[in-house]
Amino acid sequence: MNFPTDFEEQYFLHNGLILPANQFKKSLTEGENIIYEVIRVKDSAPLFLTEHLQRFHYSADAMGYHINVEAIKSFIRELLTANPVQQKNLKLMFNQDKNGHDNLLLYFIPSRYPTPEERMNGVHVEVLEAERSNPTVKFENKALRAIANEIISTQSCYEVLLADHEGLITEGSRSNVFFILNNLLLTAPDHRVLGGITRQKVFEIINKQNIPLTFRCIHLAELTNVTGCFITGTSPGVLPICSIGERHLPAIPHVIRMISNEYEQMVQQSIDTWKKSA
Repeated sequence: MNFPTDFEEQYFLHNGLILPANQFKKSLTEGENIIYEVIRVKDSAPLFLTEHLQRFHYSADAMGYHINVEAIKSFIRELLTANPVQQKNLKLMFNQDKNGHDNLLLYFIPSRYPTPEERMNGVHVEVLEAERSNPTVKFENKALRAIANEIISTQSCYEVLLADHEGLITEGSRSNVFFILNNLLLTAPDHRVLGGITRQKVFEIINKQNIPLTFRCIHLAELTNVTGCFITGTSPGVLPICSIGERHLPAIPHVIRMISNEYEQMVQQSIDTWKKSA
């Protein structure tokens, strides 16, 4: 079978057709100007699907693609009916070949979620000097992904934070990041990062709890004064960080625990909403 290394499960969907795994070809995942979403599926329910499809539509508009969001939603339901999963990430991809033909692909990928110990104690992250050319559009950057994966593998860290040419930390290689500095909660401005769905949910939580938030990137030199940090993303959810490079952080602040707990309640609400709409 000519599978890419990230293919899993029994079925996939290509241009509206559910097909068995033995028909999956690596060439389907290749090409230029690919836009994508990675959607966490739990109990056969795609979490926060509306928000993911809104972002996918935004990316499509930015690339000049025309997509049918309602059709994609139906395709996802069909695939999950044919191939139910307890918990797995689902990748949604779209691009056009040189002849202008659409290539819409839905398939399950290997998924690593934080262990209970990592959620309790926090995870270690490293820093990479790198920046995205168009951070607000979710398209594949295979070179950056390869470098980040190499660091994660060789340095046994959970994630890699990106620092730009000025030393400002913007986001993770596949996550957003929040810092607590001088008792203030900070995250990068929207125009500097890909607006993650989990990040949006955190904004909802902190607005509900009246937690002040400052939008600015912190500098590498400020890491010595950081007293709390967490990343947000499809797989990690809201995940505390215990160390950044050689900087070990103090005990995880209560506010991070609270945000994480509130987020998990949102996850369950998303599952319930999907099942009610079946």
